[in-house]
Amino acid sequence: MQNMSLDTATLQTSIKAAFKKAKDTPPPADPSQADQVQEKILTQLAQDLASALNTFVLGAEVIGVMVNVVNQSNQPIGTGTQAGAGKLQ
Repeated sequence: MQNMSLDTATLQTSIKAAFKKAKDTPPPADPSQADQVQEKILTQLAQDLASALNTFVLGAEVIGVMVNVVNQSNQPIGTGTQAGAGKLQ
């Protein structure tokens, strides 16, 4: 594989938005609820980061894939090369 074009600018924006959302979550009116609110913030942050990373990875364009083709005895019988761009799924 020669190249995977990845959109780092969008990933960066998504990560920043996830942290901003966590930072901007207001504190609970009842201080005894602080642990529950913090746990909800961490859970949401983890979900937002996982979503951003999933979108980032699945948005890759894979080009230049080359393979060796073998028979059932594992003997080389040819090669293959990808034409165009492919997407991860």
